[in-house]
Amino acid sequence: MKRIKKREDISLYKWIWHSYISIALIPLIIVELVFISIYFISNYWSQKETVTYLKEQAQNEIGQISKQETDLIDHQLSCVATSIIYFSDKIGHALSTSASFTSEDYNRLTYLDNGSYYTKENSSSGGAAVYYNNASPQPNKVAKILTQQGLMADIKNTQPIVSSIYFNSSDSLSVIYPYIDITLHDSQLTHIIQPTPHYEKYNNYSFKGKAEWTGTFWNGIDNNLMTSVIYPVYNNDYVEGIVGANISMNEITNEVSSMNIPWNGYSLLVKKDGSILTLTNDTESNFVPAKILDENSNLDGMSDNFNLNHLNLYTNKDLSSLQDEINSNATGFTSLSLNKEPNVICWNTVSNTDWKLLIIVPEKNIYSKTEDLKHTLIQIGLFIISGLIISYVIFFIIISRKSKKMSYTVANSLLEINDIVQRISDGDYTPKAPILSIKELKDISMQILKMGKHLGETNRNLLTAQSELKKKETDLKALINSIKDIILEVDSRGYITNLWSRAHNDIYKVYEEGFFNSISDLLDKETSEMAINKIHHVIQSKETDSMEFNLESNSGLIWLQAFISPRLNDSNKVVISARDVTNQKKLARSLISAKEEAEKASKAKSEFLSSMSHELRTPLNAILGFSQILELDSESPLTDSQSQSVKEILKAGNHLLELINEVLDLAKIESGKLSISIESVPIKPVMEETLAIIKPFADQYGIKVIAHPILTSNDFVYADHTRLKQILLNLLSNAIKYNKQNGQVTYYYDRVNDQYRFHVIDTGIGLSDSDLELIFKPFQRLNKINNSIEGTGIGLAVAKQLAELMNGEIYVISEKDMGSHFWVELPYVESPVLPDSENVISSEKPNSISNDNTYKVLYVEDNPANLRLVERILSQIVNIKMLSATSGELCLDLALAHKPDIILLDINLPGIDGFEVFKKLKMFKDTCDIPIIAISAHAMPKDIEKGLKLGFTDYITKPINIQNFIETISNILITKSNTQ
Repeated sequence: MKRIKKREDISLYKWIWHSYISIALIPLIIVELVFISIYFISNYWSQKETVTYLKEQAQNEIGQISKQETDLIDHQLSCVATSIIYFSDKIGHALSTSASFTSEDYNRLTYLDNGSYYTKENSSSGGAAVYYNNASPQPNKVAKILTQQGLMADIKNTQPIVSSIYFNSSDSLSVIYPYIDITLHDSQLTHIIQPTPHYEKYNNYSFKGKAEWTGTFWNGIDNNLMTSVIYPVYNNDYVEGIVGANISMNEITNEVSSMNIPWNGYSLLVKKDGSILTLTNDTESNFVPAKILDENSNLDGMSDNFNLNHLNLYTNKDLSSLQDEINSNATGFTSLSLNKEPNVICWNTVSNTDWKLLIIVPEKNIYSKTEDLKHTLIQIGLFIISGLIISYVIFFIIISRKSKKMSYTVANSLLEINDIVQRISDGDYTPKAPILSIKELKDISMQILKMGKHLGETNRNLLTAQSELKKKETDLKALINSIKDIILEVDSRGYITNLWSRAHNDIYKVYEEGFFNSISDLLDKETSEMAINKIHHVIQSKETDSMEFNLESNSGLIWLQAFISPRLNDSNKVVISARDVTNQKKLARSLISAKEEAEKASKAKSEFLSSMSHELRTPLNAILGFSQILELDSESPLTDSQSQSVKEILKAGNHLLELINEVLDLAKIESGKLSISIESVPIKPVMEETLAIIKPFADQYGIKVIAHPILTSNDFVYADHTRLKQILLNLLSNAIKYNKQNGQVTYYYDRVNDQYRFHVIDTGIGLSDSDLELIFKPFQRLNKINNSIEGTGIGLAVAKQLAELMNGEIYVISEKDMGSHFWVELPYVESPVLPDSENVISSEKPNSISNDNTYKVLYVEDNPANLRLVERILSQIVNIKMLSATSGELCLDLALAHKPDIILLDINLPGIDGFEVFKKLKMFKDTCDIPIIAISAHAMPKDIEKGLKLGFTDYITKPINIQNFIETISNILITKSNTQ
């Protein structure tokens, strides 16, 4: 494990000073050093780029100067060579023609003692010197050569670098211009007129139509280094001799030394082997041996024994490495150290010779300004560094003083704050505020003072709370001991770590005596395992759970209900609170028994209602059916008295049917089996329909119905269309029945917030406060004195519960003898839910039944009255033959024998019921496709749902509505005829 280094205590001054150094000064110095480094690096890089640029410039400029000079020398040498070739032609022509001496030339010629023929003096106009070293000289040949003295003079005069022009014949005749006194220089004559000691050596040159240049040689007469250009003289294809011109290297040296070479550079003309051809006094120290310089003050004073042929460029150790490079390249540029000084050398080759013109420039001369700039920039950099050092020293001194002052100010303030904290810790919670100059520390001191004040208040509150806590602890212990719950603490393994409640003394005593310490000791194996699983679930989920179990005690078997909760301050423990629920268990059993009895009673009630509905609907079917037939019989019309009696029968029958339906609706609502279809219902059509239905009823009672005009069709309410009409009709009928004579009923709707209200206001007998508490309870008829008013007292009860099923409510306010105001509130909807145009069923009536076909209808019914009723109804439809059966077995036989177009099947039949008959009909191939309509007095929703789910084409309840019945039969027969 890494050990943490213990830090030494440090004063605030040192801490601030160290912080300044580490955070501000050192980074600042580093940044400045980086900038200085960038400065010097950029200077170095700039200087390097400048040197490279200057070197390139020097190479270009020196190379251009070298090329210009070599071109000039080459041009001069080429002119001399051309002149010599021309001179050769003229000599050859002169030798082939006759000639004679001029008087002056004749007089100048004489013989030496050795028989040599020569000129003893120069001519008056300047002529050539002749030396004929032959035992038998030919004066005529000399005369021919002297005819070209003028040409020789012209060549000498037009070519400044030409020192002399000569002709040497194979028979030792030598003619040279300008004139020299042979007798004075006979010891060096051979060198003057014969560049090579033996004539045979001329045969080594392969002229090939151009002049050849000889090597350099020292002219002892003029103490001058010379070179010669030669060309053969032909006389009828015979080499008569050679002509040549001696070139003074002094002229070349003057040309070279007069070059304007920048940066104080100098030039050299050297041969291929390194022999130096030209040399100036300025450069003699670099190439002339020191011994020779010691003997001669300069080149001009050197002895005849020394010539430049003795000087070689490559004997210099610094230049020896350049020999191959210079000889292999016609031009070039390089750098080297000469006498420990860096120089640049550029060379170029003189055409038609093996000479190389070298230009040497000391690098220090090229880069002198760059070096000066470099030194200047270095001085500037050193000045900047010095300035920075001085600035930082001053800055450090100022910062040190500022830090010391700051540290003293902060330290004194902190000591004041420390004194406040110390006084608070000693119990003085309201010390005096110090005077501080630093805002932040002043704020801190104020916060500490506030904290001290708050701490004092908290301390007083803690003391108060402590005393209250002790009291509550005592009360809690008393409370725990007083309750009858068993409260214990259990860990995740099921061990009991604490038992707080002493309600069950027998359990507590056993626990105190140590006879059990785990829930496994109290419960059986299965229950204890379930309890352990519950404990683990509570520990993991941190949510309370519960369980029930029984336990043997001194008073017998007891049932306990336990709540298991997580321990807040210990994640591996739970708190179990177990309560004795033995009495509740007994009560629950009695409640379950009572519930079962209630369910039996409810079932009996449902069976009674179903039986009552069936038994009442069967005779009603005959009563209402035959009444409708009597009323609709056009062949035997009723008298007015009979018609009035039939209407009374229909009225009483329909009222009885309404009572049956209301009782069934109430039963459905109470059992929770009433289904409603909530949708967007337009208000205007509903109100108009209900108003149209109730208006004749109101006219019978002499009641005026005032309906507010409905100006819009865009108001919609969220409800069941049929049930909404039922509620409104119930309210309107009550308002009419319980109204005063010639009274009135106001009927309208409005919107309040997000609800629509349907208002029914009457001017009737009104209701007392006690009546208002009973009107919505079933079978509570008020105003019983007026027995002429029909009803059972369940209409409003059904209406209220229907409104609640549609998320609405019915309200009423009333005053005795003044009238009542009922209104229904239902939620509004913004826009209607329109049906899809593709799924809208056409309301257009089908075509009538064809008169060309005869249809067979089989009616299965055990009640003769109902048989006669249906027969009378079907007789009104043309081309229908009715077959009847009073049992299911007979129905099967007739159906297989006659194959009817429709089967009307009663459900309650003797023997097998209608459902079984339906199933068997669907099993036969001949009857499986026949439409079957159920006609039954079983009108409960479950009965209708069962029939339609089984597969009946339709389910018609008794009593039969003749118009709907005829329409249903007709639609089926028309559909069948259209498909045939």
